[in-house]
Amino acid sequence: MNTSATLQEVARQVRQDTLQILDAAELNSLTDAPPGTSNHIMWHAGHALWLQDLLCIELLTGHSELPPDWGEKFGMNCRPLHQTVDWPDRDELTGLLQRQLQRVLELLAAASDEELTKTANPSRGPAAVSDRIIHGLHDEAKHCGEMYLLLKLCRAKATPC
Repeated sequence: MNTSATLQEVARQVRQDTLQILDAAELNSLTDAPPGTSNHIMWHAGHALWLQDLLCIELLTGHSELPPDWGEKFGMNCRPLHQTVDWPDRDELTGLLQRQLQRVLELLAAASDEELTKTANPSRGPAAVSDRIIHGLHDEAKHCGEMYLLLKLCRAKATPC
């Protein structure tokens, strides 16, 4: 299996997990962070979208394809949760995640192994484009794990978090 095909398969699997957990959560618990946690399910899912834009789409196209102000809500240096009141609804976020996956798959299918193995940003170290994409997919998988734990916490309480 070549680099592109491997990355496509991993992207499908990771995003499928993110979408399944987002879909399984009760609507009224999507934006609640249980005591002792920093973020909620909606934030983790939105962060996954932000990650793949930054570490895949921008690397392959040279520009972001995110909705305006997405980084303020879901980026690495986003504003605190309590300062955001305009969270997307689940259907909007699900649609964005699904469309982004299709876009990522298209970009990866069109990328050559030479393009994927070149240095992504020489000023930031020797990592190849494929390494940066794998980093983003790994990070999304970790956030998916956080979403799953939040989902379990909500279910254990049998009420919204």
